[in-house]
Amino acid sequence: MACATILVADDDRNAQQTLETLLTEQGYTVVFAANGHEALERLQESHPDLCVLDIDMPRLSGMDVCRKIKSNNETKLLPVIMLTGLSPDHEKQRAFEAGCDDFLTKPLQPVELLTRIKSLLRIKSLTDALEDAEVVLFTLARTIEAKDRYTMGHADRVARYAVALGRNLGLDPNSVEILRKGGILHDIGKLGIPDAVLQKEGPLDANEWDMMRKHTLIGCEICGRLKGMKDVLPIIRNHHERLDGTGYPDGLKKGDISDLVRIVNVVDIYDALTSRRSYKEAFSPEKAFRILWEEVERGWWDHDILKAWENMVHKHQIG
Repeated sequence: MACATILVADDDRNAQQTLETLLTEQGYTVVFAANGHEALERLQESHPDLCVLDIDMPRLSGMDVCRKIKSNNETKLLPVIMLTGLSPDHEKQRAFEAGCDDFLTKPLQPVELLTRIKSLLRIKSLTDALEDAEVVLFTLARTIEAKDRYTMGHADRVARYAVALGRNLGLDPNSVEILRKGGILHDIGKLGIPDAVLQKEGPLDANEWDMMRKHTLIGCEICGRLKGMKDVLPIIRNHHERLDGTGYPDGLKKGDISDLVRIVNVVDIYDALTSRRSYKEAFSPEKAFRILWEEVERGWWDHDILKAWENMVHKHQIG
């Protein structure tokens, strides 16, 4: 990775000078921090491509800095090399448990360090490319909505609602992130639906509904080639399924519909009901919930998830 920026966090001035000479000779830009708190500040300022962290630092240890990096969705893929001059066998396991990508002992061997750095930067360039592809998909999803003033902002609201509801239900961070991506991308398959159908004033006829229903399958085709989207595909494909098997495209029933899909089911319909569309005015939250509860009685949506969402809306906890 040309002109990569490397954050070096080490309170040993001699070690800093050694690393600065070694890394700048290889064309890297080097940013230094003398303690853990300073490392987190430099991280926000410089947006490095890789971090080299000494384990034993004042104020906040390298282990703690690594944990914070790896627990943050914005930096969790940032490569981290941990260094120690302490007992390596004892520290190595702890370092990997903290989430580091590599581990080296002092005194450093220059060739070994540079080899590890180049390897991790190559991997980062690949993950950056995947992230760029995801950004393109998110942009496309929002472009669809921009064509129709009635659906503008729908995907972002569904994502925001789904994340808030997922957190309220105690889901783990990975599941919450899947909800975020799924909320944004759930309607991306509408890229393959004619504008005349998407923007039609009034109800769709039978043929137009057949075309519209295909957006779930088209969305899976668009996102299916990205491995990072594997966990999101069920939301894209199944967000119009119903627990009684009357939904589309697969007619799935209760046991085949995951909790993540059920969450998006509820918040997607809620947002559609409370938003103005070409064929209807925006309903009040009270009317929207009356309709949703009637549909729960028909066996369409998850009772417990709708109850949790209703409580959140009434308590103004929807994000």
